[in-house]
Amino acid sequence: MKKSIRWWIGSGFIVLLIAGAVYFTYQHLRPSELNAPFPFSPSVVLKGTAVQGAVLTSTDSEGRSVTLKIQDVERDPKDSEGEVYLYTVIYQNTPTSQWQNICQPDRDNMAVAIPLSGQWDTRGNHINNGRITFACTNSALAKCLRWGYKPWKTVQGQSLRDYHQACTRMVRADYCGTGVAHTQDGNEIDIYDRLGIQKRTNNSGMEFEAAWNSDGAVAISRTRFPETLAQIKKECPERFKPLQREPTVDIDTSTSLSLLQQYAPKALIFNDSFVNSLK
Repeated sequence: MKKSIRWWIGSGFIVLLIAGAVYFTYQHLRPSELNAPFPFSPSVVLKGTAVQGAVLTSTDSEGRSVTLKIQDVERDPKDSEGEVYLYTVIYQNTPTSQWQNICQPDRDNMAVAIPLSGQWDTRGNHINNGRITFACTNSALAKCLRWGYKPWKTVQGQSLRDYHQACTRMVRADYCGTGVAHTQDGNEIDIYDRLGIQKRTNNSGMEFEAAWNSDGAVAISRTRFPETLAQIKKECPERFKPLQREPTVDIDTSTSLSLLQQYAPKALIFNDSFVNSLK
């Protein structure tokens, strides 16, 4: 399936290396604005839209105190399973005391986020530490979740946590698994995987790029931009593995995927892309 990579790197507030993601440490929840009885038990569990109106006192990635408010909650219309909620999260700008959205509008003109468990470090690695990450829908984290790689689920007995992580590497062209992106806004890619969650698009006009797992590209046929080739070969030369047989658009999808699985047995996700230029 063709996907357009549109990711946002914000400024001033809390933004992780994986663009558009905001994480916070839960410190205090003020439930007085919620439509539920008060006072609450300390062990109360709020589900779905019940968290609308919650105010969170938190800290950002630099240890500064930040006040967040969940302004609105709605089901994600793109999630056929009804498991994902979209949060409009605003924060209080300290100098002005004005409330601002933590997200920028995505391609659907929605400035919303999806909460994910844990945190991602500067190298793009997931850390399961009890924190929550609000991933804006124009970020790699949210894109991969909405493409079917829900990290809390299992498919065919396999956890999708590593598939989600591999997808974030692929979206950002983080070939070496160091957290460094090698792509640009608006590039189209075609994603397919071992589990058949996403399937290869026939006759897309794209060429095979790389095979991915949670650590980055396990096998690189070429880079998304030829200008980055020398740099990637210098950073992680062991990840380059020329194809013995280049998959072409006239090869049956299932046959092509079978060949790629043999070519990169440790890979979870594969992608094709157009030959682009940074110029």
